Amino acid sequence: MYPRDWKLFLEKGSGREMAIAQVTSEIVSHLNAISEKVYIHHDYARKAIDRHGLKVSDFMFIFDIIEDGRALADRERHVTFMHLTPRGWFQVSVKRAEASGRLYIATFYKTNLLEVRRKTKKYQVLRNEKRAT
Repeated sequence: MYPRDWKLFLEKGSGREMAIAQVTSEIVSHLNAISEKVYIHHDYARKAIDRHGLKVSDFMFIFDIIEDGRALADRERHVTFMHLTPRGWFQVSVKRAEASGRLYIATFYKTNLLEVRRKTKKYQVLRNEKRAT
């Protein structure tokens, strides 16, 4: 998606959700999900802006974070992706909805290298980071 698309979704997407990324078949299997599509709900996207201080342009990184980031099995029904972007380290957690089996963004915020190292030591690494941007 383009920044303009994100801006419209954040401003006028109330009550909506949309597919914004996809995970590998290994992650689908690990999470026991029904498909590889990852959705974001408008309410959560607003929370990321309002509570975590993210910018609209930060949402452009979600696809790359999930596609190329380090994948950690940190909780039941969750996988957390951590990736270095031009704006620094970000974390995106994807959660399988228990009722539907669909994958949703559960958390999205900036992090730092110390937190990445701490979580990498603590949790099972499902995939190492593919590349840093």
